[in-house]
Amino acid sequence: MKPGVTQYSNLIKTSSSQLYYFIRKLGYKENERLQFVLVQDAKRSTSSNSTSSNSNTSNNRHAILLQKPLKLMEKRVPEIKLFTKNNKPVHVLSQNARGYAVFMQINYGEKKDSKIKEIKAQFIDVDLNKISACLNTREQVKQKMISIRSNPVEQIESVTVKRNKQGQYQLLALRTEQRVTQLKKEFLKKYWKHIRNAMIIETSNGYHIYWPVQGGSLSKFVPIQEALVKKFGSDPMITNLTRDMRIPGFYHMKNPRRPFLVRVIHWGRKTPFTQNELINTMGLKSYIMQGVS
Repeated sequence: MKPGVTQYSNLIKTSSSQLYYFIRKLGYKENERLQFVLVQDAKRSTSSNSTSSNSNTSNNRHAILLQKPLKLMEKRVPEIKLFTKNNKPVHVLSQNARGYAVFMQINYGEKKDSKIKEIKAQFIDVDLNKISACLNTREQVKQKMISIRSNPVEQIESVTVKRNKQGQYQLLALRTEQRVTQLKKEFLKKYWKHIRNAMIIETSNGYHIYWPVQGGSLSKFVPIQEALVKKFGSDPMITNLTRDMRIPGFYHMKNPRRPFLVRVIHWGRKTPFTQNELINTMGLKSYIMQGVS
């Protein structure tokens, strides 16, 4: 195990059962098979053109697809072994220490990326680390960079610009760790009344926020996701039914020298939500143009 991970052994001990309770909180039944994927964090950050931290990973050549029924899940992260399609066991924490991020398909499908059978939660990814923009000309890129760097509030660590297949310029600015920490506090203060009943997971770059759902409609999932994105200004890519998300109890390893333990900081209320309840109590009607009645 990498030295940077070993020094966080006490955090592992205190957070090791978070994954198990996270899955139970989502309402998974004991006979339902969980779908996981391990993806090399460092290679994802350098090879992907996407600004999303949680884009679907099943087609990524650095990914390892794994699975396990809930009833066979161990309650402590260091003991967890998942299995490939060929029934080969993989010790997850060891792979995490080697730089693999651990993701799970949130909604229930019998196989990875197969047709979803049950909505387990509505959720968002609040990524406070990035400032991204899609621009058409070099002059626009220049002006955007000047604007970002001249802002006295922002603390920028790096700026990269790439051209996409359409010929547009994808600008990506990364904030410093200190700035992200400040923005995390501001986000919780601003939106606390809207998220206090939700389950909140802290990541290196922000928060993943879940509203566990019971009796959810497949047709309502995407419109609600899109409405939540608009309301909270969260990652616009986190809208599809088969979305994989980082899970608690494992390390964010994009910077191996500074691993960050992804963990639940607030479990929310005990009972799940209905989708209509979310629409009404969260004020999502004005964001939903169609698809939800």
